[in-house]
Amino acid sequence: MTNEFTSWCSHYYHLTQLLEKRNERFSTLLADALPYTNQRHLSDLDAIIACNRKVQAAKAKADQTFEDLEKAGKTILAILEYFEIPPRTVLTGEIPGEMEYEVWANDKGQIFIGKIRDLPKEPEDPNIIHIKTSYWNKSNDEDDD
Repeated sequence: MTNEFTSWCSHYYHLTQLLEKRNERFSTLLADALPYTNQRHLSDLDAIIACNRKVQAAKAKADQTFEDLEKAGKTILAILEYFEIPPRTVLTGEIPGEMEYEVWANDKGQIFIGKIRDLPKEPEDPNIIHIKTSYWNKSNDEDDD
């Protein structure tokens, strides 16, 4: 038994959370960007350039996350269509030890997902090793700048 649909929905939920975080970071960096006001010192211009590069990098991360979200949404829609699940049919799923959520699509092909409730953490068994997989790349570490 595979958990393909559950995995896509969980991935979609995590991407919505990540997109919100990245858009917020981009907005903050953009609002705090150093303006050019006829500065004459090279070090001042270097600071402006460095600031602008951070803004551009934050925007690129948000854009990439949005593209990933769109791809996941299209996959979810394809699965719903394959099973002929009508729009506005609410499906529920869970991320074990984290939360329960619901997912549905509207008539326009938009995906909606929302947390229903938090789930209690699963008890730790010292004889079991838990491995949690996640998407990681070097650029994720730069979010903490």
